[in-house]
Amino acid sequence: MNIDKFTITSYDQITGFDRTNGSLDMILDELSDFTLSHEEEKTDITGKGGRVISSLKKNKKVTGKGTNGMLSGGALAAMLGAEIEDGKHIIRYTDAITVTENKGITKEVATGTIGNEIGTIYVRDTNNAYISGGKKLTQTNAEPATGEFSYDPETKEITFFEGDITDGTEVITFYDAEVEGKKISNDSNNYSKTLQVFIDVTCQDGCDNLFHGQFIIDRADFNGTFDVAGGSEPATLGFEFTSMPNLCTGKSQLWDFILFD
Repeated sequence: MNIDKFTITSYDQITGFDRTNGSLDMILDELSDFTLSHEEEKTDITGKGGRVISSLKKNKKVTGKGTNGMLSGGALAAMLGAEIEDGKHIIRYTDAITVTENKGITKEVATGTIGNEIGTIYVRDTNNAYISGGKKLTQTNAEPATGEFSYDPETKEITFFEGDITDGTEVITFYDAEVEGKKISNDSNNYSKTLQVFIDVTCQDGCDNLFHGQFIIDRADFNGTFDVAGGSEPATLGFEFTSMPNLCTGKSQLWDFILFD
């Protein structure tokens, strides 16, 4: 490899590790852009006639900023100061149910207080409005009267008062359901993490030889200010961190860059 003349052709991935136990916290491997910025304060020292005779240099700063083409749970957790919890969690489920013979079936098991697992069912009016003109049915723990319904969480069956709802009518309800999944919490008492970060790149020299490079940042302090945006385009993840010297080891490097075949 000829590092007198070379370029970085791609940023391949960024990995982040816990600085205490070394465990992998995040991988960003769909980088659409990334910039490693360098700053240095310089104050001119002037002499006779205001001419510059020297300079005082201080406050080096390195920041990494980029966009990952897909959301990363590990990166979100790093920027929120959170952990990823794997297990059973409660969500608010939206369920559109078609009524047949005064019955309906929920897709998930509604959870909550016995006799009030669902609470309210909304029936659309002739303008297909649920809220502004629709009828509301309330749950009862007994045999339903007009305007009421009962629910059996064992069978997921809803029973309406006979004649209240015409066959084929679609009603909608919102209830809590337990799901198996992963949870990331944005706790107001927790702040973004500082990780050990490795940035893998592909390089090419002036003779078209390809080789690898890696930036090593012992202390990357992630910024907790970011957007999770979506709409006509898929959601991407913008991220930013500041490199700091590793005071625990006495090292002052903001990064090391290693080139290898």
